[in-house]
Amino acid sequence: MAETQANNTESTRILVVDDAADTRLLLNLRLQREGYDVLTASSGPEALELIQKEGLPHLVLLDIMMPGMDGFAVAAELRRMGDIPIIFLSALSDTDTKVEGLNRFAEDYVTKPFDFSELSARIRRVLLRVASDREADPEQAIDDYLRVNFAQQYAVLGDKQITLTPTENRLLHILFNNRGRVLSPGFLLAKAWDPVRKGTVESLWVHMRRLRSKIEPDPDNPRYVVTVRGQGYCLPQRIKSNEGETTTI
Repeated sequence: MAETQANNTESTRILVVDDAADTRLLLNLRLQREGYDVLTASSGPEALELIQKEGLPHLVLLDIMMPGMDGFAVAAELRRMGDIPIIFLSALSDTDTKVEGLNRFAEDYVTKPFDFSELSARIRRVLLRVASDREADPEQAIDDYLRVNFAQQYAVLGDKQITLTPTENRLLHILFNNRGRVLSPGFLLAKAWDPVRKGTVESLWVHMRRLRSKIEPDPDNPRYVVTVRGQGYCLPQRIKSNEGETTTI
């Protein structure tokens, strides 16, 4: 059973961000024992620097009360990088903090002190819900022409590097994580915009048009950000080239 579990988790990268050394050590050891690839950081800036270097993790376990840059500030920066699942681990147990954390940033909220078996179950549940087979590499290949570094918020078209805005980057990351699925405007608005500052369908159109102008060889005939009339948007599994050939990633 343990071997099977390790095989299912060995490619899943979890980032632990906590200023308490004993918590980082405990989680590092226990999560590695369950087969996860674990990175740790003692502060928000260290975590963001690590992501810039290593690429986006599949899940972040994030403390809230940290000196300098608290967990909510870190979570806000993570949103700029992409659709990264977050579980808050915090000694703060008041309802207002929990509600704010869950409404704005997190998939789950676990109060310290915690039981590891319960945390492990919550991690598995979140990862199953947001399952992605994408590798946690710094640069992701869409096809032979387009690559994206979501952590550093840029795309590479052939040999040309294009800067993406945080919203463009997040929208493309959501499409990438759900490749082959048609995503409704409501789903994209809920995932890409802060619930406090809700987006509109019109703003989604504007950002999609700008994203296409940056990454599409022919924005009027898109092959990456495809509109499915009456349903929404999709990043296809099979990309049609200008020559009519298709590439499957």
